Amino acid sequence: MDYIEQMVLTASPAKLIELLLQKAISVIDEAKNYIDEKDYNNANAKIVRAQDIVMELNLALDMEKGGEIAKNLRALYNYMYRTLVEANIKKDKKMLDDVKSLLEDLLSTWREAMKLAGSTASQIDINKPRINLTY
Repeated sequence: MDYIEQMVLTASPAKLIELLLQKAISVIDEAKNYIDEKDYNNANAKIVRAQDIVMELNLALDMEKGGEIAKNLRALYNYMYRTLVEANIKKDKKMLDDVKSLLEDLLSTWREAMKLAGSTASQIDINKPRINLTY
């Protein structure tokens, strides 16, 4: 088992989202390079990989608990997926850049949210009552 496989198997769900976003960004970069080289078969494979990742992120949304945020992310993931399909048909690097930019923004936001969630969680003292029981 290699390092990446071990990391994925032991990662928290939050970390897996981060890894998926990173991978989607990297395969889009690879696809763009293949387009430059006119290697359309490999470009197709990389764009399809990005589509698969976006679809996985979309399917991972908890629409019941996620409320408006999940609804907005679903719309964004659907947009990215459709754009990737069209970019693949046209081998359009500008469309790939548009999706990559959205993924980079999501990754940055996700990392910030995880930092905030971590700092909030680390401030909770399980030995300290949440209400004052002394009068």
